[in-house]
Amino acid sequence: MPSKMQNGSTTSSLVIAAFVGSAIGFILSTAVWQRQDRPTQDQYQIAIDENQQWKEKYTQLDVRYTQLETQSSLDKKQYSADLNTAKTQLEQQKKDFEAKLAQLKKQQKKMTVSQKKLDTKVVALKVTAEKQKVVLDNSKELYQQQLKLQKQIDSAAADVKKAQAVAKESKKACDEFKSGTSWDWVSEADCTKYEAKLDIVEGEQAKLSALNSELEILNRKIEISLPE
Repeated sequence: MPSKMQNGSTTSSLVIAAFVGSAIGFILSTAVWQRQDRPTQDQYQIAIDENQQWKEKYTQLDVRYTQLETQSSLDKKQYSADLNTAKTQLEQQKKDFEAKLAQLKKQQKKMTVSQKKLDTKVVALKVTAEKQKVVLDNSKELYQQQLKLQKQIDSAAADVKKAQAVAKESKKACDEFKSGTSWDWVSEADCTKYEAKLDIVEGEQAKLSALNSELEILNRKIEISLPE
């Protein structure tokens, strides 16, 4: 179901946020020494390229978790185990990335950079880091909200199908009454019942739509991208 696919992708974003938040911390911590003893343009570009490579690796990790959750989005025990494994990998990759930044700092040479552009970048990174900290601090609660909403959406979707099936039965009797050629005992009351059941279908569909909108809002709250 589309809503489940969406939930899988965004829940995995909690894992991505853990790494990106750490990477942002490293970038921010180097902002001061960049102003004093800056690397060459080539070395700075290498750092940017390496950061892009990490982002691509974690995009692959995001796809992996999407596939996992598609198979069993409500299998919390399995998901937690995989999440712990991913966190361990993220910690190791964070250490590797920190070592590369430290090495670049030792080898750096002075270069000319637009101060205004750098300050803007730092501000954007700080804002993103603050948002990601909120997501990480509340990751358990956000995950539970997602899980609860997904269950409600599944239930609402089932109610819609059930209401549609009931309405379909009434439609047959109403159509026979309108045709005027039926041998069955049908009347205008059958059409009245059909219209009432259509109202029920619309009501269930409205509930489902509202739940999907609520889940979408929650997903946008969780998904925080690294500034370009």
